[in-house]
Parts: sequence; structure tokens; C-alpha cells
Amino acid sequence: MIKGSCLCGAIEYEVEALFEKVFNCHCSQCRKSHGAAFATQAFAKGKSLKFIRGEQQLKEYSGHGGIRAFCSVCGSRLMNYAPDKSLYLSVALSSVDSEHNARAIAHANVDSKAAWHEPSKDIPSFQAMPEGALD
Repeated sequence: MIKGSCLCGAIEYEVEALFEKVFNCHCSQCRKSHGAAFATQAFAKGKSLKFIRGEQQLKEYSGHGGIRAFCSVCGSRLMNYAPDKSLYLSVALSSVDSEHNARAIAHANVDSKAAWHEPSKDIPSFQAMPEGALD
């Protein structure tokens, strides 16, 4: 289990992350919601998600194929999930507080990447989410 939190500390969570499934997502929704060229997301076991504190501060934006959750106090992006979190859950690696050695294994959704950013060639790039990523 890893622990994570938002910038202001109002929300703390723990979850079983799948560090073998970490992606840099370049889709326009991730870029806009994170205010960056891409969002590094670690998939996790949905049923393992537990809030240590502040769940009532969690707000959701629903659209574009899933739910994006953020802190209503500081605005930190924390996670993405399906209405049934057992289908998929990913946490923003930037919100993880626990020590880890996770590294992105691929760039995903590069078909909609920012024109001003070129993904590194150190890991593979996929036009969409790689097949099997959500399994």
C-alpha cells in the first residue's frame, strides 16, 4: 500500500498501486486538468482505495470517459476512475507521498499530445492507451 495526499493535506488516501502500470498520459484532458504537458498516472487496485481523511473534500469532474477527482480546497488532482472503481483507478503519481521507484513504462495517447512537446524516446509511445493497460 502507498499513501498519497493533496497539496494542502486536507485529503489523504492509501491504495495498492500497480507500479508496473505507470503511464505518461498526453491526452488533452490530462494536460488541461494537470496544467502540464502530460500526467504521470499509476494504475491501482480500485477496491484497495481507502481515505485516511478528507474524503468529504474530494470533488469530481465527470466526463471524457471517466471521473477525475481533485481536492476542493487546493485543487490538487489526485486520481481518475470509472464509476465502478474496479474497472479502473489511476492515481496521479505526483500525489504519492510514499517512497517508491516507479517509472513510466510508456507514453499514452500521443495522438493528442501538445504540439509544443515531444515525448522522450526512452520509453515506447502509443497513439492511445496500450492494449491490456486496463486489465
